[in-house]
Amino acid sequence: MTNDSPSDDEISSADDFDAALGRIVLAALQNDIDLRGTWEYRSDGETPDVEVMVVELAA
Repeated sequence: MTNDSPSDDEISSADDFDAALGRIVLAALQNDIDLRGTWEYRSDGETPDVEVMVVELAA
């Protein structure tokens, strides 16, 4: 995973984050990317590194 910003959107609230995450997830699914599993984001050292787990929910 890279440090490139997925968009020019400013994220200043949990709602902004949720909307941006939704756009990324939808775009990935539309491009047949399997999101399931653990994804690591390594920062530039000025912010914490994080790990995100994606689990498909039952319908």
